[in-house]
Amino acid sequence: MSTMIEKLDELCKELRLQMMTPDDIQSKLSGNMTPLETVTTFLDYQYQHKLNKATATRIRNARFPRTKTLKEYDFKQQEGVTAEQMNRLCDFIWLEQAFNVCFLGAPGVGKTHLATALGYEAANAGYIVSFTTLEELIHLLKTVEISGTSKMRLKQIRKSSLVIIDEMGFTTVSKVEAHLLFSFISACYESKSLIITSNKSFDDWADFLGDQVIATAILDRLIFKCEIFNLTGEGYRIRHRQTILKTPKKNELKSGSI
Repeated sequence: MSTMIEKLDELCKELRLQMMTPDDIQSKLSGNMTPLETVTTFLDYQYQHKLNKATATRIRNARFPRTKTLKEYDFKQQEGVTAEQMNRLCDFIWLEQAFNVCFLGAPGVGKTHLATALGYEAANAGYIVSFTTLEELIHLLKTVEISGTSKMRLKQIRKSSLVIIDEMGFTTVSKVEAHLLFSFISACYESKSLIITSNKSFDDWADFLGDQVIATAILDRLIFKCEIFNLTGEGYRIRHRQTILKTPKKNELKSGSI
């Protein structure tokens, strides 16, 4: 038996297949199987391994800031979005049709959480996803001609089916940078989906982009086919604020302890 396992190990290495552990062999390859069932089970094991490996690669290449899921989001604390809506988006029909999704709202309401969670689900579903911030994207667009790293990263973003641009509006951009952003979004128009998070309403985009015409042109392409969520409610970080100094209770004040 050990000789056969060693032989199987050698063959798997030569064929670049995943070697089954002795426990897997015992549990998955029953002695009652026909030769055809044994081969089918073994190949199915290899197929599942490749699927899992490909999924892990897509998630790693997406460069999510951290793993977030829809189950972790507290929909009861926010208005403007429901769990049912997010679950419906997880069928990714909108992604196949190159629709966009925008999450608008004040800091802390969970825009990045929802964007990341949708991206994570898309990557698990087999789509190529890229996560970036507006600041990083602008840097890549400005340095693509002089930096091999920027060129490689931007190539990866451009081949994605879904691009998440976080923190749109947190910093102002120059007129040159606004034109670069317009060119990027125009290239994505009706060919891939974008998820945008922004703390600015669309009426205020001209302020941080520095140009009303560019802002109008970008929004025209972005919201033509778009699902927009205006999130309201108290920010998560404010609601779960941690303190160093504990506020003394009345009975503690009387006893003189803190």
